[in-house]
Amino acid sequence: MKSVEELLERVRAGAPLQGARLDGLDLAGRDLTNLPLGRVKFLRASLRGARLAGSALSGAHFVECDLREADLAGCALDGALVLGSNLEGARLVGATLARAKLSYQRLARADLSGATLVEVEAVGSDLSGARLVGATLSGSRLDLANLEGADLTEARIARASFTRANLRGARLARARVEDGAFVGADLGGADLEGAELERVVFVKADLRGARFPRRMRGVVLDEARLGRPELAGKDLAGTDLDGADLSGLDLSGADLSLCSLRGADLRGADLRGARLERSILSDCDLTGADLRGASFHGCDLSRSILRGVDLSGRDLESVILIDADLEGADLTAARLVRCILDGARLARANLTRAVLQQALLRGAALEGAVVGKTIFDRVDFSGVDLRAVSFAGLTVHRCAFMEANLERMSLRDCDFMGSDFSQANLRGADFEGSILTQARLRGAALDGASLPDVVAKAAYFGGASLRGAKLSRAMLRYATFTRADLERANLAAADLRDAMLDHAEARGALFLSARLERANLSHARVEEADFSEADLGGANLHALHDEGARFSGARLLGARRTDIERAEAEAYTPPRPPR
Repeated sequence: MKSVEELLERVRAGAPLQGARLDGLDLAGRDLTNLPLGRVKFLRASLRGARLAGSALSGAHFVECDLREADLAGCALDGALVLGSNLEGARLVGATLARAKLSYQRLARADLSGATLVEVEAVGSDLSGARLVGATLSGSRLDLANLEGADLTEARIARASFTRANLRGARLARARVEDGAFVGADLGGADLEGAELERVVFVKADLRGARFPRRMRGVVLDEARLGRPELAGKDLAGTDLDGADLSGLDLSGADLSLCSLRGADLRGADLRGARLERSILSDCDLTGADLRGASFHGCDLSRSILRGVDLSGRDLESVILIDADLEGADLTAARLVRCILDGARLARANLTRAVLQQALLRGAALEGAVVGKTIFDRVDFSGVDLRAVSFAGLTVHRCAFMEANLERMSLRDCDFMGSDFSQANLRGADFEGSILTQARLRGAALDGASLPDVVAKAAYFGGASLRGAKLSRAMLRYATFTRADLERANLAAADLRDAMLDHAEARGALFLSARLERANLSHARVEEADFSEADLGGANLHALHDEGARFSGARLLGARRTDIERAEAEAYTPPRPPR
């Protein structure tokens, strides 16, 4: 079609225009409303200020056309192709643009309010100052687009991509954004107040000066530049803030539950009353952060820096603090139930009145930690050097000290009921007046240890070394010392009724006035030991090696001596079979 007159004649005649080619026509300011222009090809046409409202333009092509200030309100532009055209200031209010191709076009100040942009390609296009109020952008691509100062108030954005787009100063107030991607986008000074953001990705985006909404769910802010946003009281549950710089920010009252904050900088942050339940804060720096009133249930703080932080009174149930640095932290009256503190540094930490239950502190460093009135219940201290910790007078029920180092420690008046000291170093330790009922000390080193007046009923010392240990007046009824080394140990006046001392090494040990009724000393070596005034009534003395032992005034009524036949049977070695 070569002329405007020919076009208008066909319009008046009602002739179909679909698929027509309009090359170089000047239609500026013309009234072309409500026309069937589907698949029409506009080539280098001037449509500036033209009125096309309500026209059917599905599949239409606009190549190198001037559409400035054109009225395309309510037009159906589904599948339309726009190349090298200018739509600055065009009016597309309520238009439908499903699968339209608009990449690298000029749409500055265009009005797309209420428009529907489904799977639209607008990569690299200029939409600065454009109005998209209440628009729907679903599955559309606006990567590299310029939306500076654009108004997307109350827009509905789903599965849209704005990678490396410019949205500086854009208004997204009360917009709903779901599964959006703003990777590397510039949103400096953008207004997101009242927006609903769910599963939105802002990786490496610039959000400095942006106004955030109160609710951000599942948002990813990895390596995003946040500046000094106002996040106090915000709902950020599920947000990904890995590596974010949140130092000094006011996050008081914010909901950060289920968030990922790996490697985030939270130095000096205000987290008073913040919710951090089940969040990941591994490798974070929280030096100087205010954590008063914050909740941490199930939080992962592995390898994080918490030096000197105030966690007093905090409920830290199920918190993971593997290799965390808590040096000098205040954990006064804190509740650490089912916490994992393996390898944690707690040097000079204050654990006064803290409650640790079912906690793991394997390999933790506790030099100078304060533990006054602390309750330990089923805590695992395996492999820990505890020599610089004062446990005196504490309740330490059913705790594990396997291979721990407690050498020469004062453990007086403690309640270690049911605790396990297997293979622990307890040389020279002072347990005077402590309770070791049902404690397990298999293979422990207790040489020179002081255990006078301990209550160790049914305790297990099998294979332990107690050379020169002091156990005078100890309650050791039902205790087991099978194959233990008690050489030169002092068990004077100890209660060893029903105890197992079979195969024990007790040369030169002192059993003066000890109670050994029904004790089993079979095969024990007690050479040079002193049993003076001891009660061995009903004791099993089978195969006892007692050369040089003293039994002056000892009671031996009912004691069972060596059974010769049994001894011979025990010593029998079957002959080797012939080759």
